[in-house]
Amino acid sequence: MFDFFTILPTQIAAMAMLAICGLALAVGRRFERLLAVATIAAWFLSAAVQIHDPVAVQWGIFGVDAVYLLVLVSFAVFERRLWILFMAAFQLLVVLTHVVFIIDRTLMQWSFFSTYYLWSDAQLAAFAVGVAQAAWGRWKAGARS
Repeated sequence: MFDFFTILPTQIAAMAMLAICGLALAVGRRFERLLAVATIAAWFLSAAVQIHDPVAVQWGIFGVDAVYLLVLVSFAVFERRLWILFMAAFQLLVVLTHVVFIIDRTLMQWSFFSTYYLWSDAQLAAFAVGVAQAAWGRWKAGARS
C-alpha cells in the first residue's frame, strides 16, 4: 500500500541531493562537478539494487556504498579541502552501518535505514559546504576582475 508519509523523507533527501549536485554542476570547480556525478551515480545505483525484503541484507547497496567510500577516500587523499574529509567519514559510518546490520540481524530494518539516512544527510550537508565554498571562491574571483 502506498503510504505518502513513509516515502516523504526519502523524497526530500533525494530532492536535496539533486539540488546540491545540481548546484555543484552549475557553480562548482572541476572537483565538485566530478563528485556530483559520482554522488548521483551512487544514488541511482543504490536505488536500482535495493531489495524490498524487510529482513534481507542489502548486499547491493553495501557494494555501491563501499565503492563510493573508496571514491571519497581517494578524493580526500588528493584534495586539500576539509569538507571532503567529513564526507568520507560520514560514508565510512554508512558502510559501518551495513556491517553492523550484517553482524546483528536482529536489528530492525527501519533502524538500519534511519541510521543510513542520518549519515547520508550529514554527508550531503558536508557537500553543501563544499559547493558553497566553491561558489564563494568563484564569486570572489569574479569580483576582483
